[in-house]
Amino acid sequence: MSTQGTANEQDLAEQIQALLIEGETLLWWDKLSDKSLVGGFGKILMFFTLSVNAAILILIFAPSLLPESGSMGWLMIPLLVVDGICLLFILLYFAFGLMTGGVNAITDQRVLVADMHKKRIVRYMRLDALSSIRIRQEGQGRGSITFFRDESEDMRASAAHPRRLSLAGVRHVSRVADLLREQTDVLDDPACR
Repeated sequence: MSTQGTANEQDLAEQIQALLIEGETLLWWDKLSDKSLVGGFGKILMFFTLSVNAAILILIFAPSLLPESGSMGWLMIPLLVVDGICLLFILLYFAFGLMTGGVNAITDQRVLVADMHKKRIVRYMRLDALSSIRIRQEGQGRGSITFFRDESEDMRASAAHPRRLSLAGVRHVSRVADLLREQTDVLDDPACR
């Protein structure tokens, strides 16, 4: 890694540390992965939107190629509405991760997702309130980590303090699993599925 890259990494780590409560220590952090944004729902939504766009293009050019397809022009308006809605959801889906500078982090007290542009913690979960942690390896050293909060805890679930927090597309997931084993004993499967 270049000297500039190392300086940027150090600067980002200091920015994350500044968001933490007094006495809390940052143990691990990583920018939200592109993979976590385009995987699952985002991937399906993009495929569906591309399919709708292909149908719109066929309807635009088909009447000139096939005279009997002129009666299908009525499909254009519903398809354009569906396409617009899908494009809006894709923009909203990417807005949280890629555009906001989202960061996953683990401290000695919490696991959290921070928005570095707005300089705030978006979601968090205390390590001492966890009931289980599930890790799924996906290949190339990546994986997903899902944290589940103890159901008996008095605090109600909210957007900032959910009952389930998932970190998708985590790089070097086995190292992160080792770090979690040092911090808590609720890891579901030591072998990592």
